[in-house]
Amino acid sequence: MRIKSKIVSILWKAVLLGFCTWGLLDGSGILAGNYTSEFPHMFTNIANLSAWVYFLIAMVVLIGKKKEDIGVPFAPTFKYNVTVSLLVTMLIGHFMLFDALFQDGHIVWHLIVLHYVVPLMTLFDWLLFDEKGRMPVWGPFAWLILVLTYLAFTMVAVGVFDIYMGGGTTSDVTRYPYTFLDPTISGVGGVAGFCAAMVVAFLILGYLLRALDKQMGKKSK
Repeated sequence: MRIKSKIVSILWKAVLLGFCTWGLLDGSGILAGNYTSEFPHMFTNIANLSAWVYFLIAMVVLIGKKKEDIGVPFAPTFKYNVTVSLLVTMLIGHFMLFDALFQDGHIVWHLIVLHYVVPLMTLFDWLLFDEKGRMPVWGPFAWLILVLTYLAFTMVAVGVFDIYMGGGTTSDVTRYPYTFLDPTISGVGGVAGFCAAMVVAFLILGYLLRALDKQMGKKSK
């Protein structure tokens, strides 16, 4: 059942923004007064920053909307790019990089927020507040824009222009943000395979989301 309360939707987005803001500030080292220059190189952080921008604008737009229009999401392609990107980030973080969530036996809370809290709140923002049955059949291909832009920019920046984009845990190993993007470590075939797998994962998740949207749209009519 979709929640049609404008106030609840605004409050949900405000809380999401609060978590996202804290996670980004703490993860970047700004709160500790020690900014980490590698922070913007990681896709997790790019996806969360994109979510912050989206929900800030969406919340402001929502405030001015009429009651009958609140179920129509602001800039849906932007929203679903963010949603799918965050969900893939959450899955990769959970199944491939889970150990990174702990350091010296302690939970790294900003990683929990950026890998779990923000992605799940973004998913539930769609589940709870958006009208269903609106996702187009070509949608999942459009929702690749964020990750394809990130991959293309990273490979060109490092591979062509030799710009340093090392990540926090890989900065002493590779100039790339992840070892699986470094051809000297993973091989050209390995990097190509990973990028292809990412595209497939995004498309599968996108079409699963669309199938759920379509099914929920039928039930709401």
